[in-house]
Amino acid sequence: MTNTLQNKEKILVSGYYGYNNIGDEAILKGLVDGISSKCDADIVVLSKNPDWTSFKYNVKSVNRSNIFEIIKEVRDCDMILSGGGSLLQDVTSKKSILYYLAILRLGLLYKKKTFIYSQGIGPITLKRNRYLTKKILNKVDFINVRDSQSARELNELGVNREVLVTTDTVFGINKPSKDEGKLILEGLGVKEEKLNIAFTIMNWKNYGSRTIEEIKKSIEILLGREDVNVILIPFFYHLDLEVERKIYNSLREKYENIYLVEEYLHVESYLSLVGNIDIMVSMRLHGLVFGTLMGAYPIGISYDPKIDGFMKELDRVQRLYVENFKAEEVAEEVFFAISNLKRLREETNNHLGKFYSLTDEHNEAVREILMR
Repeated sequence: MTNTLQNKEKILVSGYYGYNNIGDEAILKGLVDGISSKCDADIVVLSKNPDWTSFKYNVKSVNRSNIFEIIKEVRDCDMILSGGGSLLQDVTSKKSILYYLAILRLGLLYKKKTFIYSQGIGPITLKRNRYLTKKILNKVDFINVRDSQSARELNELGVNREVLVTTDTVFGINKPSKDEGKLILEGLGVKEEKLNIAFTIMNWKNYGSRTIEEIKKSIEILLGREDVNVILIPFFYHLDLEVERKIYNSLREKYENIYLVEEYLHVESYLSLVGNIDIMVSMRLHGLVFGTLMGAYPIGISYDPKIDGFMKELDRVQRLYVENFKAEEVAEEVFFAISNLKRLREETNNHLGKFYSLTDEHNEAVREILMR
């Protein structure tokens, strides 16, 4: 039964939205679905592309770079919700963390409720960033992180607060049908009678060329031994597509059962597609999360502690790392998964009940803080 607030409140959401990164867009989808199931608050999203965000999620959205609009929305809201995702880190950018902390600081200045929502914290390397994160997070109303590793990071920073540890916001999404994904695969000419092995690959720092070569070799080893479909799926559309197109173009003439998803898809379409995958090899965290949610067995290649943290939540040991993984190791992980697929899928699926319950906890916490 849905709980509602007596008076309609307003939540201003700060995150990495409107950039066509499907992982972050899925976070927003889970956030909107989850919070809306608990209360009737108006949700306003700071976005790079406000019109698109408003259209896709049926929420109000404003330009995240327009300081005047931001101040107006902060003044008008009841709660600043920061999240989800890996906002408070300075590995991908040394400056973005300052933006997210500044939004929280504005909320504190205007005496708004402030909520850290399902975030992955760290790594935070710069002394200045560590100090500012500690100072501001010790003043917010509520802190919720998506894994125990993030809670430890906060403790090391000196954030002396009670922290609710739950899971990734994506597990709050209402699961779509697999039918659309089936049609997408049919459109690519994918043969139905074979297992579908998906690869979501990214260019991480100086490892792009090496990653492409090792993944290419791993696919050659895989297709040399198993009669399966290999499907390359970009998650951060424009960036990942460039990398995956290089892999695809180098192998397409040699193998007829390798496919590239070049069409831009939105969250529900991606989820539906992944629902038709058997094994999901991913460098992107949300490739692994989508796989877990939709029934594809996830195999991670880690570039960030958030990958390790999620695999730990699945009671798995992360073995493959972008700096030194070998093609043979990737292939062996896939071969093992093929040989034990039914059992491994069941073991992964057994975690879903826990993840659903945890997302319910952090969405209920939003409602409780909003009602205070």
